[in-house]
Amino acid sequence: MPPEPVPAGLQRAVLIASSLSVVVVMLNVSIVNPSLPTLGHVFGVGAHDVPWVANVYNIVFAATLLAGGLLGDRFGFRRALVWGLALGVVGAATCALAPSFPALLVGRALQGLSSAVIQPATLVLLTLAFTQPAARARAIGVWAGVSGLGIAAGPLLGGTVIDTLGWSAVFWTVAVTALGTLAFTLGRTRPLGTPRPRPIDVPGVLLAATALAGLAYGLSQGNVLGWDSAPVLGCLGLAAVTSALFLRAERRAPHPLVDLRVFRNRAFTTANVGSLLAAFGPFGLLVFITLFLQGTQGYSATRAGLVTSLFPIGVGLSSPLGGRLIARAGARGVGAAGLAVIGAGLLLVLGLHLGGSPLSLSLGLAGEFFVMGVGTGLANAALTTAAVNDVPAGQAAQASSVLSAMRQVGVALGIAAWGALVARGGEGTPGFLSGLHAGAGVIGALLLVGALGVWRGLTPRAAAP
Repeated sequence: MPPEPVPAGLQRAVLIASSLSVVVVMLNVSIVNPSLPTLGHVFGVGAHDVPWVANVYNIVFAATLLAGGLLGDRFGFRRALVWGLALGVVGAATCALAPSFPALLVGRALQGLSSAVIQPATLVLLTLAFTQPAARARAIGVWAGVSGLGIAAGPLLGGTVIDTLGWSAVFWTVAVTALGTLAFTLGRTRPLGTPRPRPIDVPGVLLAATALAGLAYGLSQGNVLGWDSAPVLGCLGLAAVTSALFLRAERRAPHPLVDLRVFRNRAFTTANVGSLLAAFGPFGLLVFITLFLQGTQGYSATRAGLVTSLFPIGVGLSSPLGGRLIARAGARGVGAAGLAVIGAGLLLVLGLHLGGSPLSLSLGLAGEFFVMGVGTGLANAALTTAAVNDVPAGQAAQASSVLSAMRQVGVALGIAAWGALVARGGEGTPGFLSGLHAGAGVIGALLLVGALGVWRGLTPRAAAP
């Protein structure tokens, strides 16, 4: 029996609530980055530790994203969205009122958990509200476009808020946005669909989070504490052990967090590795370029945010172009080209040097971030298509969720890897710049190798238009 049509007023309300909710998710990342140098100064932490403001969020988001979707299945997606927004308000307020750096990280972890609940709930609510394929496609297009605006506006908005109102106002901005969205959702929407209770793989969530945190901390602290130090070796060993336990637990769990059978599909595995690399390169650089511009070059937060905002603008412009190119040439070539463009953009950072005019530095970096944004938009469009094209219909939802989680894993590990390479460069401005050059060379080359891997790993059949 076809589903009953949803009233037009409720459809509009669900679209508005879902779009505003995903803006909250995007602001949790993009509006915070310009505040990192200020937070390091306020809480007395160095350039090697302050990136954890971003990384704690990404680790929790990645590790709990799959479980966040299961909450909606179990309790209803509108209820999950309400819980996620409420938790987002608490997390943002905890950050704004944080008396210490550990308290700030707790708030960021709560924000990561809230985003893991919010994001899958918004998309499912749209599919439940818009039952006609054409209307659903238009609604998801609006949702994606508003999401892109949230990413693009975040760096400049965050920089302006810091320069005018202070660091805590950044988090209050997120809290007020989440609170307003929560009020609208409660007042203008109603539950859709029937909950389908499914057990949540709690051991899988805990093992995944522990493995990610151990690997990220070990990578980021290797050059600070020494690669042969007990904390670093302990964290890397913990990551290896918990990763093995995670794989074993998922194979035996009756309701696994990740159905490992989907990785038997070559195209799906290739697309996931490619998506991890696409996030691994530029998102970590965004964090450390912000620290470089504000910490050593004297840029204001607003000015630094303006430079880095060219990255999400590039993503937003190239994503629809990627869709049209895929329709003509298939995902294989577009995905490989996207990774190659990201790699080329990273290698352009090797030309970054001291002594030039501030204008040339700003324009050069803005152009490089725009190039990386274009590559990211192309790669994401193609690799998402490849990931879901060649898996059975019953595994499509799982495939999409795993792909989103892999992107967040790429962001978290990218920040840690960039931190290790920057720390290896040494102290002071010349050392920071040397570390940025090392990261650009190593990770840029890795992206070029990844482009070749995507070309070889995506068969023409799997990547056909």
